[in-house]
Amino acid sequence: MKEEIVELIGLDKRKFEVYKIDEELEKERMVKIIYVKIRSKKYRCPKCNKFTSSVHDVLKPVKIKYLDIAGHSSVIYLSKRRFICHECNIKFTETTNLHEKNHTLSNKLKIKIRKDLLNKSMTIYEIARQNNVSEYTVRKELKIIMKDHSRSIKALPKIISFDEFKADTSYGKYAFIVNDPIHKCTLDILPNRKKEYLNNYFTKITNRNSVEYVIGDMYEPYLLVTKVMFSKAKYVADRFHYERYVMKALDSIRIRLQDEYGEKTKEYKLLKKRYNANLIRVYYNRVDNWYSYIKIYRNGHMTEIMKIDLLHQILNISEELKRGYELKELFLDIVNHSNYENAEKDLLAWIELCNESQISEIIEAAKTINNWLEHIVNSFIDKRLSNGYTEGVNKKNKRYKKTWIWI
Repeated sequence: MKEEIVELIGLDKRKFEVYKIDEELEKERMVKIIYVKIRSKKYRCPKCNKFTSSVHDVLKPVKIKYLDIAGHSSVIYLSKRRFICHECNIKFTETTNLHEKNHTLSNKLKIKIRKDLLNKSMTIYEIARQNNVSEYTVRKELKIIMKDHSRSIKALPKIISFDEFKADTSYGKYAFIVNDPIHKCTLDILPNRKKEYLNNYFTKITNRNSVEYVIGDMYEPYLLVTKVMFSKAKYVADRFHYERYVMKALDSIRIRLQDEYGEKTKEYKLLKKRYNANLIRVYYNRVDNWYSYIKIYRNGHMTEIMKIDLLHQILNISEELKRGYELKELFLDIVNHSNYENAEKDLLAWIELCNESQISEIIEAAKTINNWLEHIVNSFIDKRLSNGYTEGVNKKNKRYKKTWIWI
């Protein structure tokens, strides 16, 4: 029985001896209690470097949480001896690779927890329960991993991307993520997105001058960090974010109009409905069957109407909404069909049309586009210069953020 247990838990028979095995019920789980002692007969003195076999005393067994054995949790009680060196008259405790000094988790259990942390489908709670440890212990291991990972980043690829996501870190409510969007991998996650923190972090990177492009949203500190830390790189405004400014302007027109008409009007109901709001956001040239029928509730019964007809009904409510929609479509045409050589000219012409529209929401969006024009034009250099991968990673991070703890 003892030899089978030694085989199951993977102890080295040459170094350890199992002299007793018990079982007990702990938190509705059966736990194997394994009593182990070290076989070595002599140790080298840490001071004079001479061997001694003189045992001074035996310490109280150390409790170490270990891996599961055939579905049962296991705990090792390791007996350690203190030796005395008669040459220099010092006492020292024998050492082992079973666990780290002053740690109650075995090294193998730590490795198992860290492997589980790589599994994105597992929560902190599930990992803790599976390994019979506390959630605090799992978070502590995650914190150690993150520190080690941060220190391990020495070089960056030619193209990197910046973004943030809500994480409620010890520095604030946003965490910072830096990715390699071309090879689709996360390079690091930091607990702070502030300019000073990022400058200090990137100062330690050895190949900053080899970075050619930095992709980010229209958040000014990221641009300033790029100018200071990556002087040879071009900052690229992410397409998703600058498109969103124009979409938001159109949405603001819709919301203003529905409030002006009032809740009891048919215009309000037409503008308020979520499906209709999404319909005016859809790019007309994007793959979408505008001539398919949809069912809507009208005059007390369900009726069918084509998407294109419903769109026209919405736009006919107001000339401002119709003009805002046309300018949105024109902007998306430029984004999808212009090239790097003519993008600036096309965007400047669009900005002029926006100013002529005299629609305050559209004029404000055009002002933002104009302020970031150089960096928006950079996104036309190569269609791969996008934060698409980063946005995908952030969606996953939002699902798991409650299970993470930040440094």
